[in-house]
Amino acid sequence: MMQHTSLRYTFTPAIAVFAALAAVVLCAALAIAPSTAYAETAAEKQAEAEEALANLNAMQDTLDRLSAEYGEALAAQEAAEEARDAAQTRIDEITVEIADLQDRLGERAREMYRSGGVSFIEILLGARSFEDFATSLDMLNKVNENDANMVAQQKALREEAEAQRAEYAAQAEVAAQKSAEAAEAEAQAEATVAEMQAIYDNLSEEAARLLEEERAAQAAAEAARAAAVVAESAGSGYDASADTTAVAYGDGGDTVSRAYSCLGAPYVWGGVGPYGYDCSGLVSYCLTGEHTRLGTTYTFMGWQQVSDPQPGDIAVNWGHTGIYIGGGQMIHAADYGIGVIIGPVQSGMIIVRW
Repeated sequence: MMQHTSLRYTFTPAIAVFAALAAVVLCAALAIAPSTAYAETAAEKQAEAEEALANLNAMQDTLDRLSAEYGEALAAQEAAEEARDAAQTRIDEITVEIADLQDRLGERAREMYRSGGVSFIEILLGARSFEDFATSLDMLNKVNENDANMVAQQKALREEAEAQRAEYAAQAEVAAQKSAEAAEAEAQAEATVAEMQAIYDNLSEEAARLLEEERAAQAAAEAARAAAVVAESAGSGYDASADTTAVAYGDGGDTVSRAYSCLGAPYVWGGVGPYGYDCSGLVSYCLTGEHTRLGTTYTFMGWQQVSDPQPGDIAVNWGHTGIYIGGGQMIHAADYGIGVIIGPVQSGMIIVRW
């Protein structure tokens, strides 16, 4: 025991030194490893959020484009169907008119057959006086002229009917083509929305939080450009600092009131409400009060640009649109996952009026 004890004490200083060194190394490792791992995780989550934001922005651009294409295709399809139906209506009218002319010409033919017809010689020989002859000849000429007119009218109607049938076929083909284009745009949009949903679903909680921070920073940058956009639309006389237009419920009449009532509604591609909107669907509803599409960004870009932006006007560029509510702000269906919000007028937009 004594020998064991002696040996134990003999090696204690060496062990202590080793233990001390190990403790220092371990503490250093513990001090460094967590911070290094945390830094890598934060960087990865930040990169994940930035990549997600870039993908979502790109997909939103695609959705905006598809929404415009879809709306234009539907409008063209509706116009073609109206033209097709108008052609069919005219064909039906022509058919009735031709049938009436055929009845009248048939009656004339039967009358001529029963009477054996009246010739110039018979009129001459049967006339008791020159006046009687002139009257009878004039009546014959009028009858013949009327018959000729009915024949010519029938011919013209048949030609018009053929033209209307050709128009019907052409418009029906356009309607079918536009319907196919709208269906294709809708299918692409649904695939894009599904892909966007997958991005959200696959994000970690931390990355999702960072994504929203990135979006907030992006919105702040857009807000910094909003006054310049409105100033450019309004002209050199516009003073952004003096624009204290009240952004309050009711300003701008029914248009802005309806826009405020939609706040919080989800973004739904192709939506015109009441349960969801895309950007042009929201503007259409706010302007008309009806859940039908008034137009797309392409439509609105063709409206008159104003030099005195007022609540109820439309802020628009080729890819996005919203209802201007004053102070450089608009209510718009922002994008998937955000919905209808108040935000700044975006770079590249003009202010137009319905």
